[in-house]
Amino acid sequence: MGFDRRRFLRGAFGITIALPFLESIHMPRVRAGGPEPYRFAFFVRCGNGVAQAWGSEVEQFWPRETGALTQEIMTTRDRDRATGELAAFADKMSLVRGLNRPFGTPTCGHSDSIVQCLTAANPIPGTGNNALAQGPSLDWRIARQLSPGRDPMTLMAGPRSSYIREGVSWSGPGERTNAERSPLTQFRRLMGVMALPPDVRERLARRQNSVNDLVREELNALRSRRDLGRLDRNRLDQHFEAIRDTELALLQCEVDPAFEDRLGAIADVEREDVRPEVVRLHMEVFALAASCGQARSGTLQIGDGNDQTQYVYDGVRLPRFHHISHRIASDGSEGAAIPDAANLHHNVDRIQMRLFSHLLESLQQYASPTGTGTLLDDGVCVWTNDLANGPPHGGDNIPFILVGGAGGNLRTGQFVDVGRRTTNVILNTIGSAVGCTKSDGSPMDDFGDASLTRGRVDELIPV
Repeated sequence: MGFDRRRFLRGAFGITIALPFLESIHMPRVRAGGPEPYRFAFFVRCGNGVAQAWGSEVEQFWPRETGALTQEIMTTRDRDRATGELAAFADKMSLVRGLNRPFGTPTCGHSDSIVQCLTAANPIPGTGNNALAQGPSLDWRIARQLSPGRDPMTLMAGPRSSYIREGVSWSGPGERTNAERSPLTQFRRLMGVMALPPDVRERLARRQNSVNDLVREELNALRSRRDLGRLDRNRLDQHFEAIRDTELALLQCEVDPAFEDRLGAIADVEREDVRPEVVRLHMEVFALAASCGQARSGTLQIGDGNDQTQYVYDGVRLPRFHHISHRIASDGSEGAAIPDAANLHHNVDRIQMRLFSHLLESLQQYASPTGTGTLLDDGVCVWTNDLANGPPHGGDNIPFILVGGAGGNLRTGQFVDVGRRTTNVILNTIGSAVGCTKSDGSPMDDFGDASLTRGRVDELIPV
């Protein structure tokens, strides 16, 4: 049998199974291990900054005071702030101000910023509006350590063709992860076992067969190779045992048959008018994946690099968001002023907070496998922007909103200002909360560019 560079086994009914790292025949590494506490992190990225205080523009994003957050505070004192839209999750949330983009933007502010968003890595010089990151993003670090062999879920609500393409998820230096635009395609990829013929699914569920049986011929041919060592045979056995556990988890998931119909109801997922619904469906697919134990990390990019979406607020279609963020009808520095642009930007922020709430509500519909709380309590959902504000498109006070305590590993119910610290510290905090460690087993504090000051955000770490 032959082995292509992707190292897959292929069998009946279109089943494709990735192989673990096999030293004797140079395949990609997959670590096997016993069960671990289920933690996850999902990142939602928006663009063009938020309507926070700068120059003569007043604060419309953050609460009025740092300290404890309660639903009452957010619905009374701070109801006019964009983050007030998240009041229902006050006790599960931390708002973090004072985080700065690690590096400058010498070529394109949008492109150079988005690649730093989850990497805290300097863009590769000279790449302009097609900027490339010099390091992996946190979703890949989490996936590689906590779910070896399973890539992070990389999603996007936006066009394939744009001035600045997707740039949130990076598997390594210069290795951009292409985002899936279709919630239906992502769902079918996730539920591959569910798409098998009913009689095959029934045999799998009764443990009479496994997906492994569908690639048995190729598997046996691989195991019989004379150049395959004993340790590699053990890795194969452990890997395919893990696959069996995965398929059983999927088969036990309860999926409303109408859900796939909803996913398939949108013929063109790149259309601007359906973008908010595509965002919500992507979020529901991730929540389902997490409930089935199939998603330890993921990203959702809303809009292209300089989000050009015309959002609808209170029934009114707004100008292009990027133009609003410039306060003029232009993608550059000259153009007709957009009346009341700062408040329009605030309205878009409110739209984004409401969309983020849908992710949180979707996760709360699933009970935690621990028997305490909901799935939202087990992981952490992160909302961020690759820019801080409107016209300057600055890098100071990049907003980070964390909801979910990662199983008690994050403090919640607070609004903190960490001063002037670079975003690698919040990424370290998130990664370590869901279980990422350094090579010596201590909590991760070394993520991002090696030139940055290491550390985590102490205010978010339980005492």
